Parts: sequence; C-alpha cells; structure tokens
Amino acid sequence: MAVTVLTPAEAEFIEQRDEFLEVARARYPSAPSTIADLLATPPQPCQPIVVESLDALSMQDAEAVAMALTTGYGVAHLVPTAFTRTPPGSPHHMLSLAHRLADVLPIGYPVDHPMESHPEAAARFGPTDGTLKIYNLPVPAGGPRYREQAETNEMFDAHNDGLGYAGLIATVMFTLDSPPLAGGFTFFQNLVRASLALAESDQAAFDSLFLPDAIVAIRPRGKGAIKVTSPVLFVGRGGYPQTFFRVSTGEYRIEWRNFEPLNRARAVLERLAQPFGPHSRFVHLMRPGETIILDNMHVIHGRTPFVDPHDTIGRVLARKWFVRDQSDTAYKHVPSVHVHERWARLFPEQFASEQLSGEWHYDASLDLNVPVT
Repeated sequence: MAVTVLTPAEAEFIEQRDEFLEVARARYPSAPSTIADLLATPPQPCQPIVVESLDALSMQDAEAVAMALTTGYGVAHLVPTAFTRTPPGSPHHMLSLAHRLADVLPIGYPVDHPMESHPEAAARFGPTDGTLKIYNLPVPAGGPRYREQAETNEMFDAHNDGLGYAGLIATVMFTLDSPPLAGGFTFFQNLVRASLALAESDQAAFDSLFLPDAIVAIRPRGKGAIKVTSPVLFVGRGGYPQTFFRVSTGEYRIEWRNFEPLNRARAVLERLAQPFGPHSRFVHLMRPGETIILDNMHVIHGRTPFVDPHDTIGRVLARKWFVRDQSDTAYKHVPSVHVHERWARLFPEQFASEQLSGEWHYDASLDLNVPVT
C-alpha cells in the first residue's frame, strides 16, 4: 500500500514548487492548461532551421536557434545546405557552432567526456575530434559482449543525458555524421512545459514530483555504473527549473517511490515519454550535418531502433555536452543532483557537497554507490 503521509521535511521540500511554477509559467505561457489538453496535443515534427553551414551561422540563424531553445519548445533542429565530415583529429563542426551560438545563447562550456578518446572509438574513427561518437557497436563473433544502450541500434527510451553528472548537463548537441539505412527517429518531450498542465489539473500529483526520492535510476554495471536518487522536478542551482526523468531501457532500471499521487503523475509522464507521444516533437536525422540542440534540463529524448547500411560505418552521431559554469567541466560521476541550497539543506544526507563531487561507482552486490579512490 502506498504511504500517503509526508514528513515535515518532505512537505517543506515540496514548497519549491511555487518558485518552479513562477519561472516555468513565464517561459511557457502557451503550455497546455489541463491534463486533457496535454494528452490531446498531437506530436509534431521539429521545424528545421535551414543554414548555410554549421561553421558560419548568420546572426539571423543564431537568433532563430536561441528562440527555439529559450521561448519555444526547448529543441532546435538545424539543417545545413553544405556539410563535409570533419577530418580525424580536427575539431568537429559542432564546436565552432557552439562558439558562434554563445554570442546569443548561454550554451555553456563544453565537457570533455572520458569516452571521447576511448581506444574503441579511436580505432573506428581516428584521433578524437572533441565529440563522443554514438553508433551500433558490433558484437564480436566470440560470444556476448556488454554494450551500453548508446552503443546499440536498439530502442533507447526517453531520458535526460548525463546520468551521474548531478543534473548539470545544461545543453546537449548532436550532429549526424553518417545516416542509417532506416529508422532511428529521435523524439523529444519537454517535461517542464508539460508539468504545468499537471499542476492545474492534479496539484497533489504535481507536488509529489518534488519528493526528494521520487525516482531512482540505476545503471547496474559497465563503465558508468551508478545509482541516482532524485526528485522528478526541482529547482536547480541558480533557480532554474529542472527535470530528472528516465524510462527503463536496456539495463537501465528505474524505480519509483510508492506514493499514490506520485503514481498518478508517473502514469501521465510515462505516457508522454513514449515515441510520438502527446505533446512531443520528433525528427528523422537522415542528412549528414543535421544537428539537434536541446535544453537537457527541460527536455527528455529517446531514439527508435535503426538499421545500418552494409557499405558504410553505419549511423553515427557526434555528441557534445555543455554545462552552465566552467567549474563544472571537470568530469564527475555522482549519486545525486544539484538542488538549490534553499531546499537541499533539508536533506543533507542526499544533497550534501560530498554527494555531488568526485567519482562514485555502483556496487550491485551491496546496492550502494562507493567512492572511487
């Protein structure tokens, strides 16, 4: 049976919803006003912004991207009329694009992910171009091999990027280096925008999404094993509304607190998180150079399965993460998220600084995150 009584600290922690709503409503004044309206909103393709090249955006193009991210849905889809693949070892076009956008948009600071220089990637793509490659890693003939979900051509359900990065990945950029033969639709859902309808129709369900342990995401093994406990909605560092949300996919396990209002909220969000779900956006990346930029703190994304051509390197996405503060570029792998200090103080055992720094690894045998020394 679901527990329906909150502790005083939990009740106070939930009060951050008022600050969350004030900022989110100002940003999304045309968001659906009720759950019925939300679920009746059909999926729509992302409207492309056609540009000459990723390396030379006009000011008009840059402003269109900024509008799509800050006052639109939180996703921008760029289609360059000219694109050539970056030579191995040279900076990827996406990095010059980010530099240009910094003139009109707080795109943030790039994060150097450890896997960008992994020997497997270097063997396939040559010296690093400063981005992480996402592709279908073939399974060797000798037997089964563990692969992360981003290393397969299977369905990758909806998620925020940066599990273990304390909720600090602000912007995510993808560029299609090489297309699939078929499939591979990318879909997006702006949960901060969508949550406004839940607040109007079911206040208790909306409030429950701010519980400090509303959701637990577990990557049980592999290079990035971690267990992260978090609210689904919260006010992050700097007063910015955020969401933390994932759907179970591959070996990623998702656990929810058993609380009746949260069960209702979960049912709505999981419906929204399906491919081509209500209120969603989608794009089919098929032209090399097509680029997606998204607000990772508001928008979850996923990918449908794809089929690779036999005569190419297959579908390859180049990915780059960006954080708001330069001090956050040092790679981290931690079991919690940065909640604003006004609220984090209520649960120091979960949101204290030592839980938000360094590198931790999940030990499945202990069901614990263990600091890496």
